[in-house]
Amino acid sequence: MMFERNLGLITEMQQAKLSEGSVLIAGVGGMGGVAAEVLVRMGVGNITICDFDIFEASNCNRQLHSNSTTIGQHKAEVLKEKFLEINNELNIRAFNEPVQLANVEQLLENVDVIINGMDDMFSSIVLERTARKKNITIVDAWLTPYASVFVMKPDSPHWEDYLELPTAGVPIEAITEEMCTEAVKKEVEYTFSHFSPFSIIDKDCVDDVLNGKRPRPSLAPVVWLSGTLMANETFKVLTDQKHTDNKGIFMDQYDYAIKKG
Repeated sequence: MMFERNLGLITEMQQAKLSEGSVLIAGVGGMGGVAAEVLVRMGVGNITICDFDIFEASNCNRQLHSNSTTIGQHKAEVLKEKFLEINNELNIRAFNEPVQLANVEQLLENVDVIINGMDDMFSSIVLERTARKKNITIVDAWLTPYASVFVMKPDSPHWEDYLELPTAGVPIEAITEEMCTEAVKKEVEYTFSHFSPFSIIDKDCVDDVLNGKRPRPSLAPVVWLSGTLMANETFKVLTDQKHTDNKGIFMDQYDYAIKKG
């Protein structure tokens, strides 16, 4: 049995729930790519992956499936091939496109849990609002120098309202790029209120990222820890175990401290 080494740490019933479970991973570069691989190796039987991007050389510092042979290839297609090599009985769908209003219903077809590994705020809002209508739980992680994870159940506070984002209550077709930029700033304000992030990252660097002047810096330990935490919370949701909430968990990997949001 491919997943027999899981048994003893999880029950046969929990393993069966993983096999029957269906997870969408939206964005499979950094955190999403790690989370997806962990779930495949745990035995989740139904996976949907969605990512419009291709691998670039700059991804090699933290993206699990980025290497000299995959640069220039679509991330979703690379992961589909790799995952079928791990488990050739895996039921997997791959979409080489962003999450958008035109495809979100198809992406969420028969999905139990969503992992949001995307950087794009508008796509995240489209995904979150549609998931809420369909009573689907979302597992997420946000921009911070520390590892983090959040779980938003359909009946938990909506993070647009919880964080008082400027998009809250705005019809999806009326949301502007400026609103999304301000929403990201509010998200960063919340995540950076935990521990001491500016002892690790320079404030000017953060400002440049938020204003589109430089790409987001990203370090493998933070990305892989967050991706593993996301997979772990998804596992707990699928097997009806206690998990974190919409306020999240932050892990200071420097001082080995855990803080609840």
